[in-house]
Amino acid sequence: MSNRRNFIKVTVLSAALAAIGTSAHAADTIKVGVLHSLSGTMAISETALKETVLMTIDEINKSGGVLGKKLEPVVVDPASNWPLFAEKARQLLTKDKVAVTFGCWTSVSRKSVLPVYKELNGLLFYPVQYEGEELEKNVFYTGAAPNQQAIPAVEYLMSKDGGEAKRFVLLGTDYVYPRRLQRALLQGTR
Repeated sequence: MSNRRNFIKVTVLSAALAAIGTSAHAADTIKVGVLHSLSGTMAISETALKETVLMTIDEINKSGGVLGKKLEPVVVDPASNWPLFAEKARQLLTKDKVAVTFGCWTSVSRKSVLPVYKELNGLLFYPVQYEGEELEKNVFYTGAAPNQQAIPAVEYLMSKDGGEAKRFVLLGTDYVYPRRLQRALLQGTR
């Protein structure tokens, strides 16, 4: 089993254990929200994440669940629509009563749902690297921030062992992560 798959399994298990006493659940299940785009432009990236979460939940359930309770996935499709992410997050927390949510792929989707998770005191596991400069008790950031990944890489490239690069080009789209990454690199490599 891969390290990433083990990490996801341990994360789902830990989140479920932490959330057992925080939400109303059926006596024999713990609901786990899955908030990934299954349609629209981001479906190509996020569908695989949904499948990974479902596979992990299935493996945990086959091993007896969490403290004898089965995990019950609740999958919603925010359809690559940033405002719809917030609406679906609210549905998961209030109507579906999930204990924890695994979801979002983009910075914009995460920022869209953040006020909902803060207001309703929900827990979101965010699965990819992010731009940093954000620390919220309701979000578990599983990916690296620039100071953990990009800055050390650029510093290495600028070192003697890395080839002593004097200049580099950062290619990206006009979006939250590339803009903040560029700012972090300029501040972190001087």
